[in-house]
Amino acid sequence: MLDLELVSGPTGSALDIVPLAEFKKHLRITNNSLDDDLEACLNEAVDKLGGRDGELNRTIFRTTWRRHFSCFPARSGVLRLPFPPLISVDGITYDDGESPLSEIDMDDVVVRVRDLIPEIRLIDTNTGWPSLGSYTHPRAVSVTYTAGYTTYPHQLKRMVKILAAHYFENGEATINETKTIMINRAVMFGMEDLRASLKIPNSHDDWA
Repeated sequence: MLDLELVSGPTGSALDIVPLAEFKKHLRITNNSLDDDLEACLNEAVDKLGGRDGELNRTIFRTTWRRHFSCFPARSGVLRLPFPPLISVDGITYDDGESPLSEIDMDDVVVRVRDLIPEIRLIDTNTGWPSLGSYTHPRAVSVTYTAGYTTYPHQLKRMVKILAAHYFENGEATINETKTIMINRAVMFGMEDLRASLKIPNSHDDWA
């Protein structure tokens, strides 16, 4: 089971992804009195897509996470970091029952930034990860890392626009209305290809 702790963040705003002027142009709106409502819809769209509970299984805004493990992997195993894209690995500590916590020298590991799941591997696999002996603890090993987009891909910008526009145009609608059902389907099909290009598969929800 994934044990993930929020350390800091997220830092950012939906307006960093889609500026208000750009969203208003998308909707063909010039009325400034609607700005607060439009911004709220943009934020709702981003919340729907990103973070721990988001549809994409990705970190959108710069966020520092700490993933905990009960032990190190086997000698040549990897530590996997959920909710990419990875910006940096800030430290790896482990508890072998002694005090203070021990740290892994970052010069001894290589961080592989993959499209799906970033991985941390030992450079010298013959050495192996440190032994924790007989000490057991659900948070014996901890990896602190920073994730999020430094530049936002066009697929994400497009998804935020489509979803935020749907929220704005159907704020008072109910699912029982035929028109709303059609709109929902249009939004779903319009976002399908965009979502497929960014979404981390659900099979990785436990992040091994």
